[in-house]
Amino acid sequence: MRRGVADANTAPAVAASAAAPVGAELIGSHYVARRWMLTSKAARTFIHLLCLHQGAAAEVGQGGRMMALAGPAIIWLPAGSAEYLEVSAGASAELLQLRTGVWHRYLPPSAEPAYLALEGAGGIMALPVEPDLVTTMARSIAAIAAEIATPARSGAASIMSAELTLCVLRFWRLFAGDSDRYEEGSSAEILSRFRRLLEERYQQHLRVGDYAKLLGMTPDRLHALCSRELKRSPSELIQQRVVKEAATRLEAGTVAVKQIAFALGFKDTAYFSRFFRKHTGEAPGVWRRRVAARARAGQSRPALNFADWP
Repeated sequence: MRRGVADANTAPAVAASAAAPVGAELIGSHYVARRWMLTSKAARTFIHLLCLHQGAAAEVGQGGRMMALAGPAIIWLPAGSAEYLEVSAGASAELLQLRTGVWHRYLPPSAEPAYLALEGAGGIMALPVEPDLVTTMARSIAAIAAEIATPARSGAASIMSAELTLCVLRFWRLFAGDSDRYEEGSSAEILSRFRRLLEERYQQHLRVGDYAKLLGMTPDRLHALCSRELKRSPSELIQQRVVKEAATRLEAGTVAVKQIAFALGFKDTAYFSRFFRKHTGEAPGVWRRRVAARARAGQSRPALNFADWP
């Protein structure tokens, strides 16, 4: 017998728009199964978090194979990890949609280790849980859906942030377990998370210990890892990222050195000049003039020795 599959767009839901970083759908019991095509243009940039209630069933299609899911469970589907998600007839569930790379804007800094770990997850995670946890997560997703539906209400963004943070942290706790997920990760995974964090925070001039804390490890471990794999200390990597950005901005136009210094988090232009000279051998103004002269002569720009990360 052929199973009927309803279009997911007909379900009572609040779907993520093309521009929204977070979306939420409430999937009520229906007489036919419903399917979401996760490779569509609208869905393929989103991570999907599914709360599947007790007695409910679903399946995920991946590379011509089918993964059966049974509730109570919470399922994390990284962007691009599955071709479709199908919730069976009669099943109740809730679905969060998180746009990769930007959904963390709703999270407070304290949730950053969870974001980095989950954003870097490479495969589908289906975790069986107690029914009470699914119910708790479902309430949070329903609250997010309600705020998305009425964004003009006072405090909508704050409520969304609070509820999303609870969802992410609860799932991260399951995902990480009692052990330190970061310590167990491969060197390349940890360095990738450090690089991503550095890209987001380099203008804040955080210390090595601050980055280590956000990564869930000790400063000594981060130092040992960077020194072994990249032949540079974390401090050098942090400083080089700032220098690279400063050089790019100096080369790009005629913005005053003082403005570049402030944009990069330096409160004192003289200190910025000393910092730049220490790492390049030249003051910012001298660097800018030399780059311009080389460009006029058809020569390549001066090289900065910043090897690519893994």
